[in-house]
Amino acid sequence: MTAAAAKAAELQRIGLQLYTVRDPLKSDFESTLRSVALLGYREVEFAGILGPDVRQTRELLRGLDLTAPSLHIDYVSLRNNPQTSFDTAIVLGARFVVCPWLDQSQRQTVDDWKRICEDLNTIGELATHSGLILAYHNHDFEFADLAGGARPYDLLLSRTDERFVKFELDVYWAKKGNVDPASFLRAHPSRFRLVHLKDVAKDGSTTEIGNGTLDFGQIIDASLQSGVQHFFVEQDYSPDPMRSIAASIAYLRHGR
Repeated sequence: MTAAAAKAAELQRIGLQLYTVRDPLKSDFESTLRSVALLGYREVEFAGILGPDVRQTRELLRGLDLTAPSLHIDYVSLRNNPQTSFDTAIVLGARFVVCPWLDQSQRQTVDDWKRICEDLNTIGELATHSGLILAYHNHDFEFADLAGGARPYDLLLSRTDERFVKFELDVYWAKKGNVDPASFLRAHPSRFRLVHLKDVAKDGSTTEIGNGTLDFGQIIDASLQSGVQHFFVEQDYSPDPMRSIAASIAYLRHGR
C-alpha cells in the first residue's frame, strides 16, 4: 500500500467531481451515476449537468447511496440570481455552493479582484441565510502576479471574510501555478473545506491519480490536518473517463 492509499484510508467517503464524466452523463445520466456508485464513490460534486429534474436526481442519489455535498454554480448566476442557485443546492441536499471560474474579462486588474472579493462576501453572507457555505475553486491564474506584483489568491484570502467564504483547492491547478498544494493547505488551515484530487502528468496534462507527479499522501495528510471535509477526484480530460475514475479510486484505496 502506498502512502497515498494509507492516508486515503482515513477518508470516510471518496467523492467524484462529475465534470470528469460529463460526456457519459449527457449520454445516459442515470446509468453513469449508477456506475460511479458501483466503483465505490460515495459523494459527487455537480458541475452543470443536473439531470432532467433536480428532485428526481436527489431521489436517484439516495437510491444509489450517493450524496452531493457540493455543486459548482457559475459566478454570474451566483451574483445575479443567488437565491435560485441556493434553492437548487438545497433540493440536491448540498451544503456547499462553489464558484468554479472567472472569465478573463472579469479579472484583469487589482481593482477587478477587489470587486470580486466584495461580490464573494455578499454572496457568501446570503448563502448562510439559506444554511449554505460559499467556496471558491481555483485554476492557475490566481497564482500569477498582476501588475504591481499582487497575487490574486492573496487578495482572495485577505479580502474575503472567512465567516462567509471558504475555498476548494484544486491541487492540479495549484501545482501548475507553482504552488505546493500540501504546504499551501497547511498555511491556511481555516479556509479550505473541499479539495479536488487531480494528478499532474509529466507532460503537464491531467492524469489518473497515481500516474502523475503529485504526492497524494502529503496532500491528503495536509488536507485532513487543515479541516478539509470533502475530497473529489477529478480528471479534466480522458479518452475513457469511466476507466480513469476506476483507476483513480483503486489507487486511493489500494495504491494500484
